[in-house]
Amino acid sequence: MINKYLIRKTLNFLFAIATACILLSRCQSDMEPIDCYEIEVIGPDRCGGGLLVSVKNSKALGETITYYDGNSYLNVIRVFTLVTVPEANTGFIRIRDFDPNTDENFSGICLALYAPFPVPIKVATFWSEEPC
Repeated sequence: MINKYLIRKTLNFLFAIATACILLSRCQSDMEPIDCYEIEVIGPDRCGGGLLVSVKNSKALGETITYYDGNSYLNVIRVFTLVTVPEANTGFIRIRDFDPNTDENFSGICLALYAPFPVPIKVATFWSEEPC
C-alpha cells in the first residue's frame, strides 16, 4: 500500500518543479535580446560602401541623415555584413561594433561626387525578415 506521506511529498516536489519552470520561462520570454534590432533598409552608401539602415528600436544608435533621394531618415547606421541580406525593405539584425583592424575587408572606395554619411559603422552578424 502507498503511504499518504510519500504521495504528499511527491506532489509537493512536482508542484515546486512546475512553479520553478513557469517562473523561469516567464522571465526568459519577457526579456528581449538587447542586440536584435528592427531596421528599414535605406540603401547603399555610395562613399565607403555598406548599407544604410534606419533602426526602428527606441534605442538611439545612429544619426539623422538626408539620403540621396532627398528624404530624411532617423537613427541611421552603416552596416557591413558577410551574411545574406534578404531583399525585403525591413528586417531584423544583430550587430557588433566595427573593428577597423579585423574588418578591413569591408573597405570601399569613395567616389569624389559623394561624401560619407557621418553615421556609426556596425557589422551585422545576423539578418532576417523574421524577428530574432
